Amino acid sequence: AAGVQVLHITGPHHAVAVPAGEPPYVVTPYVDEMRYAYAAADFALCRSGAMTCAELAAVGLPAAYVPLPDRGGEQRLNAGPVVAAGGGLLVDDAGLDPAWIETTLLPVLTDPGRVAAMSARARAAGAADADVVLARHVLTAIAARRGSPEPGPW
Repeated sequence: AAGVQVLHITGPHHAVAVPAGEPPYVVTPYVDEMRYAYAAADFALCRSGAMTCAELAAVGLPAAYVPLPDRGGEQRLNAGPVVAAGGGLLVDDAGLDPAWIETTLLPVLTDPGRVAAMSARARAAGAADADVVLARHVLTAIAARRGSPEPGPW
């Protein structure tokens, strides 16, 4: 009713029945090309595994992070830097309910200016070149073991 389109990726072992309507609420068990889902999205509602947090920050996609409650708290720590920078929200698993979506999430999703600001803050909290930095460290370590000079600039 708020005009928000949803792509709900459930995982292969979960089914969600959603009545047809507008705007679309699309349910799929898996997405092979997440980069396209990220590119199409304005906001994510997701768990806060390390790679999810890193990927979303790298592409500047703001999110509401829902850490798994039974993992010793590391998922909360993963989301911490992006949330502290203003690029995401944090909600406990037990707190994610229809009331939270209506009172907290929908006002964000329906405010394009706020989503844009959160996107910029998420991007600033991430490392878009982490792949290049990691590759350089690996190549430098290999060169050092071989006694070779450091690899040249990329």
